[in-house]
Amino acid sequence: MSLKNLLQLRTETEKVGGRPVNFLIFSGKITSDNIFDLNSKVKAIFENGVYDCILDISELDYINSTGIALLLTIARTVEQNHGKMLLTKPTQFVQELFDMTDLSGRFAIAGSIDDAREKFRN
Repeated sequence: MSLKNLLQLRTETEKVGGRPVNFLIFSGKITSDNIFDLNSKVKAIFENGVYDCILDISELDYINSTGIALLLTIARTVEQNHGKMLLTKPTQFVQELFDMTDLSGRFAIAGSIDDAREKFRN
């Protein structure tokens, strides 16, 4: 199955508070069927040397254990390179999954992309 059929990932880099920030906008489902392609795309994002990230997961309908592992890998990469990562308002399903797996405290979560931008400015 192609990544495009289950998940859309849009990426961009913009200056926020004078520093570059990678934006990863997820829409759809992260599953075992698309995780390989997704891992490759995410790895390429960090090739620009920017480790500050905002992950918009407000339209991520589904995520399984491979997707959680991807989020943890992104977080570890960001931390190891002294960056900052914020997630934006998870869907109810994703938030419940974070709560069940005790990951709610692991990720900094902003209410919206604008809230995340504001947190990077401070």
